[in-house]
Amino acid sequence: MSNEIGPKKLSFNIQGEFITKLTREWFYSGKKSYDEVLEMLMDIMSSPDISEVQSRRYAEDVLLGRAALKGNTADGSYHLEIYGPGEEQKLPSCQNIWKEIEKRKQAEKKLEKMEEQWNVAMEYISDGEQREIRKILGIETNEDKQKAQVDSFIERMMDENTYATEDYGWLAPNGTFYAVEWGEHQEWAQSYIEKNFPDTRENDTIDIQMKSHTGLIGAGDYLVERGWVLLHNPSQGIAFSTKNPVKEYTKAQKEFLYDYYMERGKETEANKVWK
Repeated sequence: MSNEIGPKKLSFNIQGEFITKLTREWFYSGKKSYDEVLEMLMDIMSSPDISEVQSRRYAEDVLLGRAALKGNTADGSYHLEIYGPGEEQKLPSCQNIWKEIEKRKQAEKKLEKMEEQWNVAMEYISDGEQREIRKILGIETNEDKQKAQVDSFIERMMDENTYATEDYGWLAPNGTFYAVEWGEHQEWAQSYIEKNFPDTRENDTIDIQMKSHTGLIGAGDYLVERGWVLLHNPSQGIAFSTKNPVKEYTKAQKEFLYDYYMERGKETEANKVWK
């Protein structure tokens, strides 16, 4: 008795309606790109009797409802059904490409009108206010930043008022402010650490550490990492605070910074401290 198993035969059946529905859903849902869906349809409908150009046109017609694959290959009824003008298949609203195009046109017109209104409004707003608006919207240009630095420098240079504290320096977690001349904050930090943290003298890595990710290195980074705040401005304008991004201001620091900015007429900066 022979135990040999004969060859198995596998048969495949392509359902036209299923392919039509699937490719349309893929295309209109965005699951596959236009080119991917078109290539799939063209492969399914490939025939030596039609050119690549005609095959592509038929594939596009299937997606737009002007044609549909029908029947199945098992019984030989598989074919492409083409509809004449007015006979096209009615697609679901989510697959109505013409409706989507109309919506896009309406959105473009609305956007154009909003841009016109924006441009008119900008003509009545000062350059400084325009820069502030762009900054809030996150579209600040390099020119805006440079102009803001110049304005800040001029404002500080022309300010003849006397304030309770110097413009630049280090603010300790307990609220104590140490005034430092512009550009000397790194040297001051190094000196402070050597005097107050003698154990760090043997740690060579402190001189090159950049743990706070604020642009500061070495001793300056060491203090910021431990909750200190640097009041500084590279362009010598109004000082801004640099702190450890993962630490909140202490209550004492908030109180100092609020008074610091309010005294200089910077209400916006003062209010940000408590937010």
